[in-house]
Amino acid sequence: MEGIELRKAIEEARDLIGARLSKVHQVGDVFFLRFYRPSGALALDPGGKAFHRTALRPPAPPSPPPFCVRLRSLTGQPLLALDQAGLDRVLRLRFPESDLVLDLRPRQGNLFILARDGRALAFRGGDLRPVDFSTPDEPETGLGPGLRQAAAQQFGHAPAREELVQFASRLLSLSPRGYVYATPKGTVVSFFPRQELGEPRITFPAFWQALDLELEERLGAAVARDQAAQLGRALARRERALAALASAEAEARLWPEIQSQADLIFARIADIPRGASAVVVEGFDGEPVTLRLNPALTPAVQASALYAKAKKLRRRLEEIPLRRRALESEVARLHELRGLLTHQPDVAPYLDGETKRWAPTPERAEAKARPPAKPRETVVEGFTILVGRSGSENDRLVRLARPRDLWLHARGVPGAHVVIRTDGRPVPRAVLERAAELAAWHSRARGERKVAVSYTEARYVRKPKGAPPGMVTLMQEEVIVVAGDKGP
Repeated sequence: MEGIELRKAIEEARDLIGARLSKVHQVGDVFFLRFYRPSGALALDPGGKAFHRTALRPPAPPSPPPFCVRLRSLTGQPLLALDQAGLDRVLRLRFPESDLVLDLRPRQGNLFILARDGRALAFRGGDLRPVDFSTPDEPETGLGPGLRQAAAQQFGHAPAREELVQFASRLLSLSPRGYVYATPKGTVVSFFPRQELGEPRITFPAFWQALDLELEERLGAAVARDQAAQLGRALARRERALAALASAEAEARLWPEIQSQADLIFARIADIPRGASAVVVEGFDGEPVTLRLNPALTPAVQASALYAKAKKLRRRLEEIPLRRRALESEVARLHELRGLLTHQPDVAPYLDGETKRWAPTPERAEAKARPPAKPRETVVEGFTILVGRSGSENDRLVRLARPRDLWLHARGVPGAHVVIRTDGRPVPRAVLERAAELAAWHSRARGERKVAVSYTEARYVRKPKGAPPGMVTLMQEEVIVVAGDKGP
């Protein structure tokens, strides 16, 4: 996305200024921010170097990645402004407690969270390159290679600076629409007609709708490749099962012969010497028949075993058609899904649940996929108090805490982290004391008459890089003293 294209995408999103952030989802490298009052959503796409309003709702992973969790700390805050650095490819989304800066300039785009206290967090790591959001608009700076190519097509030659300024100014005055072009290098989206790209594949009333289509196709293509591989493995397993079923059916068809052999043993049991491994007896048709026997077993026991085997094979022969029809139905569905992914990869995110149903999940993978145990939770005067159960859970509590939540820990001794969900409200003294009592009880100081408990807002709690689970440092703290013998 070039600078002028970003400006047009911002124009289409400006009516969300003032709306409150309700949800944040991450799908691949794309972040979906959903708002209410008024309702709407934005797509921040550092990987695809794009930003736009969106109506997409692709399924998100059950466990959000760490950067997405940090973005969720902005939930409930209003979007104050959408600022572009002149016509450069940098966008700032302003919230009361932090700014989000979407930098589309580098070879690989990036997204930054810039807190008011100076803290910065990057989606891809690294630092934000210098940027000035007070830079005035210089129209030609918003033209990248694609738009300069469009300008050359319009003028019939490589345009001079004055012509580029004229072309860029005209683009800035246009009301954006959506044009989707199919090119040898892939899909190209534009907010105005591009003659050099031929006839558009499809047009939309709005630029963001065309960008939505391109994003949906791109998200789907990445997921489709993985899903097609999973479906291919599932298909191969069912085809092997059908081949094994054919062998099992051939064996099951022998059940009448096995039952007839058991009948013959019982009919000629008086003529079979005990301990014989083979014996020739008269068959039911008067012809001699050789019976192969186990000398360690009596003829009656062997005949009973043959009856049981014949019964089992006969039952299997009756069940095989049902199993075959089920496998054939599954094979047909797998072929159908693979064909759908081949011709319409954009549907891949919506097929994720069905694809996972066909893919086997090893017991070890299932164990890893189990959600972590929830922290102990209690409610006091309408405030939720969470108590960590382990070092890793303590880390998770700190990671998920919102900046204004209160964090507590028994001072100077190992123990549980405790978090009070404040939702921005002042915490009554009774709630603070109860949370401190829980922190003291779930620590090595349990049972002592007086226990000092540190507390501070979660935004002042830091997890040092490489520190063991549960270890944090505090930028500032206060101390409350409570009894250590008041448990849950």
